[in-house]
Amino acid sequence: MLFNYKIIPVFLITLLLTGCYDDGADKQQNLLNAGVVVISPQNIPLTFEFAARAQGSKETEVRARVGGILLKRNYIEGSEVKEGSILFEIDPEPYQVALNQAKAKLEQSKVELKNAKTQLNRTEKLYKQKYASEKSYDDAVATYDSLQAALLLAQAEVDAAQLNLDYTKVKAPISGLTSMEAQSEGSLISTSGDGGLLTHIIQLDPIYVMFSLSENEMMTMARMVSSGQIKNPQDKDAVKAILHFDADHTYDYPGKINFVNPSIDSSTGTIKLRAVFPNPEKRLRPGQFMRLTVEGLVRSNAHVLPQEAVMQGANGSYVYRLKDDNTVETVPVVTGFSTKNSEWIIDDGLKPGDRIVVDNLLKIRPGMKINPEILSSEVSSDMTQTTMEKK
Repeated sequence: MLFNYKIIPVFLITLLLTGCYDDGADKQQNLLNAGVVVISPQNIPLTFEFAARAQGSKETEVRARVGGILLKRNYIEGSEVKEGSILFEIDPEPYQVALNQAKAKLEQSKVELKNAKTQLNRTEKLYKQKYASEKSYDDAVATYDSLQAALLLAQAEVDAAQLNLDYTKVKAPISGLTSMEAQSEGSLISTSGDGGLLTHIIQLDPIYVMFSLSENEMMTMARMVSSGQIKNPQDKDAVKAILHFDADHTYDYPGKINFVNPSIDSSTGTIKLRAVFPNPEKRLRPGQFMRLTVEGLVRSNAHVLPQEAVMQGANGSYVYRLKDDNTVETVPVVTGFSTKNSEWIIDDGLKPGDRIVVDNLLKIRPGMKINPEILSSEVSSDMTQTTMEKK
């Protein structure tokens, strides 16, 4: 059998073509696969978390305004009392006697004034008829005016005596829960120092919750609001405060921030804020520690990346970005707030459309060419910030 030399050129061409094709496939297969996200601006709802402590919306001391023997306590310690209800009774007898004396003096002043008025009329008539001297008329006028002033003074003494008598019934200045009594029945009550303290009343509904924001955090917030990075909601009711007792228990009623201290505490470098919450069931008590989150603000046009995609170098944070030919390059970035789902919001360094490598980062070096696998860059609607501290 003779060998057909005519098929050799065809065989060689086929072999060369096959070899070239296989070499290209091998190169493609040798490229490292890595997940990549495409940067797309999104509006991210933010939640700021703080340590917080409850306090009564009104906390007042109940003090005696007159001294005497404490005769009676009219409430059960720890119970809720209404504003104006009588809590304590102080011996009223000395004050009743003082009131009676003041009333008697008032009646005496009225009689004396009436007599002076009669004398003034008589003297005035005689003066006009030239039967009384000008001095006699002036003396009658002065006596009448003096007794008028004495009548006003006597009336004021009656009012003061009545007020002191009323103060023997110590009333609740506000509605709320009472504390233990500070003085027991039979004690001699004074009006100075701790001798006049009878009890405390704390109003629990509504209740205040206090928390603090550092000076740097406040400046960061203000800067981001002014630059438009954080949208300031038109509806003030959109910003809500939420209380959390633990990971599984959230307070039923949302609250509102109703006060921001205008000054910074020089000892702590923080600004105190206050939120007010309904407390109809009295579940919240003064001194109780909780976590408070503020919701309703939105980070607009945010660029979000998984935290593992953001690395730290000698000059700060950076990420790996792909060029058009899928070559890796290093890009410095400025990180902002972190999110509930372990993401970083990137404040600076990226632009829409950038392709950022998010996995296999330990195997990648700048200048490498990789095989990108595009991942979803959408952020769920519950993506929220968990701290105000920046990376």
